[in-house]
Amino acid sequence: MPLTGSRMPRPAVALRQVAFRRWWMGALMQRRRIVSAMLTAAGAAAAACLTPHPLQAQSAVGAVDRIGLLLPKSGGPFARASAAVRAGIEAGYRRDGRGLAVDIYEFEETPAALAAAYRGMLERGTALVLGPLSRGGATALLQLGEVPITTIALNQPEGDVALPWNVIVFTLAIEAEAQQVAAAAMQDMRAQAARGPLAGAIVITAATPLGRRGAAAFVDQWRSLGGDAQAPVELEESALYKFRTLARKDKGDLYFLSMGSELAKPVRTIIGRNLPVYGTSLMSVGGPESGMRAPELDGIRLMEMPGIMQSNLAASLGYQQPPPEFSLEMQRLYSLGIDAFRVARALFSGQPSFEIDGLTGRLRYDGSQPQIQRRPLLVEYREGMLFTL
Repeated sequence: MPLTGSRMPRPAVALRQVAFRRWWMGALMQRRRIVSAMLTAAGAAAAACLTPHPLQAQSAVGAVDRIGLLLPKSGGPFARASAAVRAGIEAGYRRDGRGLAVDIYEFEETPAALAAAYRGMLERGTALVLGPLSRGGATALLQLGEVPITTIALNQPEGDVALPWNVIVFTLAIEAEAQQVAAAAMQDMRAQAARGPLAGAIVITAATPLGRRGAAAFVDQWRSLGGDAQAPVELEESALYKFRTLARKDKGDLYFLSMGSELAKPVRTIIGRNLPVYGTSLMSVGGPESGMRAPELDGIRLMEMPGIMQSNLAASLGYQQPPPEFSLEMQRLYSLGIDAFRVARALFSGQPSFEIDGLTGRLRYDGSQPQIQRRPLLVEYREGMLFTL
């Protein structure tokens, strides 16, 4: 059975073209009819639904505003991530679910399976979609051509592509963190104008897809801000001996490390402490209460979520805390689930713009871009622990 709650007046979902709301509503209905016909051949997807909170009354289909949640199929490589996001959505529903229902659609990451899921949601009168969760699913979303229901994608598709008119991206993408770190580093460097012209940034990345994406985003942003940066240096922990020679030759004003904390520890030992070092949440060991320590990383600045830095933040906002067995990465995805539900709730309010102090960061939407802008906290390692600046 789906999550349901008591009835509220049905508001319009705010989209980027708020000024043309009346025209858009007419166009939306026409698009839905066209796309519904296109998807009919795919058939309706079966929905696996969250168990309702026992304190909330049940309502018939159509008596509430329906949200569809698109998740990867159970048992696949994204099973743990899917479980964490689902738990966060459920926590958000328990606190703010009045007037809403949530249906879960598990699908294989193909356009055909995704089309079937949308067909099922159209038949149930779904007003807003959260997902897909993975990059592959987000890429499949674009391959539909037309997206019949306003969708908040929880990951970004592969490549630099234009989004459909009614798709908004809300993601924990490492690229956005790297860009924000680049801006913070440039601000720090300009505050030290006495040092003279910038020699540039030395970018070092782990030989992983995530590390490479963060490094590339930092380089692009750093250069756009007027800084200089060579191509990122890739390394693996088993080949650090090669990096020792290279580290003596490179000159710059700062380092950017796109890697996890375990690889960053020996790298920091090699590069020393003469230059500032920056990174992303990949390098985080958690908040001050996590019990983890990394004194080798003292002085490094990076981005981290408020929900990670303050272990009781979810509870202070009235949400259930993540299960104690959740890893650091699953805690982040749990926070994403809560914040995604809060974003959905804000869009249902009909306001053209909003800001939310979320667990994942300061969230902002004004319709000018097809994304929820997320600004996490800038933090620094001190005595092996992370502290907010």
